[in-house]
Amino acid sequence: MIKGELETVYEEAYERLNTAQKRAVDTIDGPVMVIAGPGTGKTQILALRIANILRQTDTKPENILALTFTDAGAHAMRERLTTYLGEAAYRVSIHTFHSFAGEAISRYPDSYSRIIGGRPASEIEKLSIIEEIINSGQFKLLRPHGDPLYYVNRIPGAISDLKKEYVTPDIFSQRIAREEANLALEPRLHEKGAHKGKVRHAYLDLEKQINKHKELLAVYRQYEATMRERRLFDFEDMIIETVAALEGNQDMLRDLQESYQYILADEHQDVNEAQNKILELLADYHERPNVFVVGDEKQAIYRFQGASLENFLFFENRFPGTVTISLTDNYRSRQEVLDAAFELIKTDDENLAKLRLPLTAAAALGVGRLEWRQFSNQAIEDEWLISEVKTAIHKGTPPEEIAIITRYNKDVVDITTTLRQAGVEASPSADSDILDHPVTMAVENLIKSVIRVDDESALFETLLGGWWGIEARDLALVLSSRSGSWPLYRLIASEERLQELNVTNPAAFLRIATILESARTEFLTKSPHQILHHLVRESGLLDQLMESDPIDGGRVLRRVYDEIESMTVGNRKATLVEVVKQLEYRRLHNLPLEAPFIGANNNAVRVMTAHKSKGLEFHTVIIPRASDKAFGGGKKRDLFKLPLMEHAPVTGLDQEDDERRLLFVAMTRAKSDLLISCSEIATDGKFMDPSRFFADINEEKLPKTDTQALGAEFKPSNLFQSPLQRFELQPQIIKDLFLTRGLSVTHLNNYLEDPMKYYYENLLRRPHPRDLSLLRGEAVHEVLERVAKQLISGKETPSATIFSKWLDEAIAKLPLSLTDAAAIHERAFAALTAYVPTLKQVITSRSRTELALKVTLATGDPELPEIPLTGKIDRVDYRDDGSILRVVDYKTGKAKSKNEVEGLTKNSNGNYKRQLTFYALLLSLYDSASPAPESFMLSFVEPKEKSGEIVEYSFGVTEQEISELKSEILRISKEIVSGSFLKV
Repeated sequence: MIKGELETVYEEAYERLNTAQKRAVDTIDGPVMVIAGPGTGKTQILALRIANILRQTDTKPENILALTFTDAGAHAMRERLTTYLGEAAYRVSIHTFHSFAGEAISRYPDSYSRIIGGRPASEIEKLSIIEEIINSGQFKLLRPHGDPLYYVNRIPGAISDLKKEYVTPDIFSQRIAREEANLALEPRLHEKGAHKGKVRHAYLDLEKQINKHKELLAVYRQYEATMRERRLFDFEDMIIETVAALEGNQDMLRDLQESYQYILADEHQDVNEAQNKILELLADYHERPNVFVVGDEKQAIYRFQGASLENFLFFENRFPGTVTISLTDNYRSRQEVLDAAFELIKTDDENLAKLRLPLTAAAALGVGRLEWRQFSNQAIEDEWLISEVKTAIHKGTPPEEIAIITRYNKDVVDITTTLRQAGVEASPSADSDILDHPVTMAVENLIKSVIRVDDESALFETLLGGWWGIEARDLALVLSSRSGSWPLYRLIASEERLQELNVTNPAAFLRIATILESARTEFLTKSPHQILHHLVRESGLLDQLMESDPIDGGRVLRRVYDEIESMTVGNRKATLVEVVKQLEYRRLHNLPLEAPFIGANNNAVRVMTAHKSKGLEFHTVIIPRASDKAFGGGKKRDLFKLPLMEHAPVTGLDQEDDERRLLFVAMTRAKSDLLISCSEIATDGKFMDPSRFFADINEEKLPKTDTQALGAEFKPSNLFQSPLQRFELQPQIIKDLFLTRGLSVTHLNNYLEDPMKYYYENLLRRPHPRDLSLLRGEAVHEVLERVAKQLISGKETPSATIFSKWLDEAIAKLPLSLTDAAAIHERAFAALTAYVPTLKQVITSRSRTELALKVTLATGDPELPEIPLTGKIDRVDYRDDGSILRVVDYKTGKAKSKNEVEGLTKNSNGNYKRQLTFYALLLSLYDSASPAPESFMLSFVEPKEKSGEIVEYSFGVTEQEISELKSEILRISKEIVSGSFLKV
């Protein structure tokens, strides 16, 4: 839309706001805290406030920083902001706290000595480090005699909690000292009564707690030392190190403070103390900084008890003169839903009562249902659930407007399966443990068949896999003919023996033996994920998964690939033996291998946990299996009772209050119908009580419905009315994936080469190892970026020793065997040595590395009004007036001729020239007011073999070329989102 149209859209949206919302949008200067309950329009407020800042001030979009808690929240904010700003929305810095830290690391690498050159530790690496420390023998409380490893898989979570709340080892030590001082003030002995003279149990408990904290502190210090020694870091360390960098590097702090004149933070109730420190440091440049936070203590479900309340109660102390605004008009739910949910969290506590204000339905939403019921058996509850879903759909409720919200991930999986078996399309939203998934087990058995020749069980299971194409008769003959002298591995490799058994197709078994043997020969020279790819491809397993179930099978196989790649990055000597050991180690320590579900159809009933439901809304919400264990009584034992807060909480919140808020979140997702259920007997025969919270809700506000009649009519066969459906990727899902991921030039080139390549590689993200040339390119690009940044800042050209070290650090992040790593280092180092002098000649203080762009291409087509385009330019050189003079793209393969680059030779495809035209299009959409770059350059890093010459080609990109590319992008995009390319 043009500027005038955007202004009209903004004004119309602003006029629809209520008084409190307008005040939140209009109060653009100074610290502001908005308490925004569910459905009160906080996303709208954030977007309109940003738009208003740009309207009322001379602030540029890139000078606004918006921080949110999740990627989904950042996406929603960007999407809403686009409505009012158009292309400018993509120049507003919208980040999660971790993506903000990631950008800071990229911009100021010298301030992150721990992160740069290191890599994230895997869960298993963390666990094994803790195990090493605990087994050192110096621990008593954390290494109990009965189960020495009892605390091993619990300590990483405790360390994570400490880091989230910015409790470093030194701060932890200070708080333990404070605990000891407080203990000294406690009476140790009973002073009267039957126990006079004996040590008080309360004293002993506190003393034991302190001693456990001391041992944990020792583990924490050793853990940090080991992580640093091994060049590893935790996910939380990105935030910790950013705080340290901001505190220790004044130039970096001032630069960021000058860059971001307005700071907004969403979901502030879930922001932890380490993240809060980033907010404070960025906003510390002014007595009344322009910092704006939005949150709702009632919906705090990600922090420990009491901490979320602190964010609200102490915000005014951190930022004096804070304007506090409460939004209480709800635009989502019926009043009956709001009243029932409020019963859960209403309080007489003075501090909490200020934040837990009742909500008022702002619009008449008609009649709906609100009820809870208790069944005699979970099987009957499941039948009722299926019946309710089918009835709602039959009466016209769109399936995607129905949500089943549960407490646990395992219930998401179970209920999704139940619905699908009953013929209801269901889309789960949860992480599932795939450690024992059939695909994972198939891969594990395939690997064992390679590394353990005598493992009859693994080979037996592998041969049963239908992907080999073996006839049932032949398979039965071979499996039943194994013996001590003829084990399976010998049988399938002997053509003579197979013929003696009258096997119809011996070649099929001989092929299996050949595949397994070839994998063994690659054992010491190739990375395990490369050998695995060979196995799943040659066996037919990959093809079968892509044909039969590309969604679920693909997600599991990709997660297994990622796990093995991660392991290879951490251990260059890793082989398939370590892969199996790692899977067995997970089972030993009950460490799940989690993979997110992928929806196959947008027009499906949503099934999710209460945590995943945050921020969503649905016409009908069903909360089944609402037992007391799920909501109320399923308390986790606090093994450490960590002093995470600097001072005692101002109110006595406990874990039960956390559970109340979680159920409150689930209930307030409902717009019209809210149905809650539980059962007296679970499927395993155990008795269950309904959630204790139902007793706190007036029955008039949450009526209980009789279920006796339904139980009498129950038939177990009703749960299986149709076979499990096979799911295919629907056009709407393809469109959603396309719009979410955008179109890059790589996607475009893949589609032009073969639409199915784009489908599998870029949409479905079919698992496969990255080519060695791509990995070499990643390492070279990382080093070039570091060299360029040093030259841009006016520093000396790094020595060969330095960029050899940088190359080692880059290669260390890649999944490579020792052999491949050495080969890549040799070739890359030779190329860099030859190329860096050329780079030095052209880099100036006006150059910039790694310009990432995300823009939208307006189409004028109502079916597809905008196409998101993405790209990352290696380097741009600016003119004195700030406009771009030259765009540079590094190429790490062997130099091509100019005709090859332009696609003018017989075997060339023109991808390189198309890439430069694509960059020209991105820049024209990003900043249409500035003059176009003078040249677009391809710079080949690797010199010519004979002459040692560095090859570079400069091109101009014409308006006609950009126009033709636009037309091609529009044609391709329409084919993708319609799904028509799948029918060719």
